[in-house]
Amino acid sequence: MSELEKAADELRVAHAEGKGAVELALLSRDTLGSAFGAISFIAVFRMAFDVPIDVLQRAQAWERFGWGGAQISDQEFSALLHLGSPTDEFVPGEVLGRDAG
Repeated sequence: MSELEKAADELRVAHAEGKGAVELALLSRDTLGSAFGAISFIAVFRMAFDVPIDVLQRAQAWERFGWGGAQISDQEFSALLHLGSPTDEFVPGEVLGRDAG
């Protein structure tokens, strides 16, 4: 099992315990350490929750990542990565302005 797969498993467990998008992103950063970056963030959230690539590309602008360019707030980040309850499947947030289907 790769480090990314291990991190994805940790995110799924944390989400099942009630953690939200902000807490999960910080956990992924802590778990991956120096390997954490835009690509690993996208890969881990995609593996863990099957979040669409376009949503993850927008989410990487989160201000706490500090990767430059236009940045989004904690609230925008959470709305974008609306993960719902642990039993729900991913549903894109209202920010996207489109249906989940």
